Amino acid sequence: MSYPCTRCGLCCQKINHVPQLKNFHNGDGICLYFNDDIGCTIYQERPLVCRIDEGYQQLFESQISLKDYYQKNAEICNNMQLEAGLPNHYRVRLKDGKT
Repeated sequence: MSYPCTRCGLCCQKINHVPQLKNFHNGDGICLYFNDDIGCTIYQERPLVCRIDEGYQQLFESQISLKDYYQKNAEICNNMQLEAGLPNHYRVRLKDGKT
């Protein structure tokens, strides 16, 4: 199982509050490696904090269950999408039906 990212790109455009990504933007909060047309231009080499599943295993597994971690990420994603006015097809839907 992996996190069902819908690739809306909003997380790449709001990184200014992520300490591990402070050198990845010019003060505007948008990742230097984000492209509106194709998304992440360094996807295969992106930082661990940008990799939901690998980040969970290496950083959070001892602190929170995978189900709760996915739920929290889905809530954050969906709230950002609502605030940005993105269409519903971008909403993250977890297999257990919760978001």
